[in-house]
Amino acid sequence: MKRVWKRILVLFIALLFSVGCTQSGQTVDPAAGSTVTSETVEPTAVPTEEPTPAPTEEPTPVPTEAPGPFSADYELLWEILETDYPYLDYLRDKGVDVDGVRETYAKLTNNAANVNAFAEIVGKVFASLKNTAHLYLVPQSLFSDMYGYVVLSSEGKDSLFLEPWREDLMRAAEAGYYTPPKTYSSSSSAYGLFPKVTVQYYDDCKTLCFLVPTFYPSTIERDCDLFEKTMMQYPEAENIIFDITANSGGSDAYWRAVIVAPFGQDYTFRWRNFYKDSAYNDRIVGEWFEIHNTSEAENAPAWATAYGLDKFFCSMDLEVTGREAIQSSAKRWVLVDDTVYSSSESFACFCKATGWATVVGTQTGGDGLGFDPVVRLLPDSGLLFRFSMAAGENADGTMNIEGTTPDVILETADVAHLLELIRAEQTH
Repeated sequence: MKRVWKRILVLFIALLFSVGCTQSGQTVDPAAGSTVTSETVEPTAVPTEEPTPAPTEEPTPVPTEAPGPFSADYELLWEILETDYPYLDYLRDKGVDVDGVRETYAKLTNNAANVNAFAEIVGKVFASLKNTAHLYLVPQSLFSDMYGYVVLSSEGKDSLFLEPWREDLMRAAEAGYYTPPKTYSSSSSAYGLFPKVTVQYYDDCKTLCFLVPTFYPSTIERDCDLFEKTMMQYPEAENIIFDITANSGGSDAYWRAVIVAPFGQDYTFRWRNFYKDSAYNDRIVGEWFEIHNTSEAENAPAWATAYGLDKFFCSMDLEVTGREAIQSSAKRWVLVDDTVYSSSESFACFCKATGWATVVGTQTGGDGLGFDPVVRLLPDSGLLFRFSMAAGENADGTMNIEGTTPDVILETADVAHLLELIRAEQTH
């Protein structure tokens, strides 16, 4: 039974950590390693009449102290953040005027006449908090994917673990802000097409470079044997670069199955997650993990105590089973920058912790370790929002929201600078 529940959890984590990476108007050719961008410019229309005078701009409504129809939701939002979200004190430490944000938008909320106006305000609140740790409103596209899996799919709808999400998704659908799908298909995605992996080989230094723009789960089948086939074309390669700069994530399942597994060997990766002691958090975590008090943790990080993260749990073992499809002794490099986030961040953490590849570039964006983002409902408006409820700990004891420090730091995280480093190593 536990094996079935684990499969459900893995599938849902892949769904919740999904991040869209579409690039409008762009075509990528993996074989040539080139990108062609086309853009159509419409001719400017010449007016045949005198232009109509611009309408007089209406004055901005003056914020009022009187509660509005969404004021209770606004207060609940902040109650949830104070109780369950682990990063408010962290943001205060970083100079964000958290209390000022709350006060400013409370007054504007009183003026919100409809749910769309309130949604805009909530979006601005999260932006003011830098959308830290997957903190944002659930868009319609993600709602459709989640509702389809959790409420409609045979695996999701009977899962006790997903019950909190199922209840909130159904209530949100009834409220009318979101439109629920009528059917669910595991192969469909509301995010559209994703850019392909591009490949470039540098003869002078025998270096093969893969630019991997996304780890979105729907691309796993597309890319499942791409790296194996490409490596067969370049058996003489002495260096392999996995360029994940500008890759903001998708699913851990991608890099585990598509990138790491073909090279063989088995790996196990785990970490500690610290969170606020609350009834909701304990309900979510306690279903799957053994909960411990931070005060009892061996070498507990100072930041966990400082930010009031009173409890912790160890992640499930993140296992990678190698299949030895690629026979290569080439040195592996993973190129990163500050846009590396979520599941691409977890790949960088894995590489650094296990030594699977040398991580090179600049500090990453973080929030790749922890628990899958929870989804919470604001009942009066029917809005859903999400955030990471646990703060992951890097192998060196630092807070993962700060990102990963590369093994080798480059002034500029790009392939050209990494190639300079590789060539320099080859000449010594």
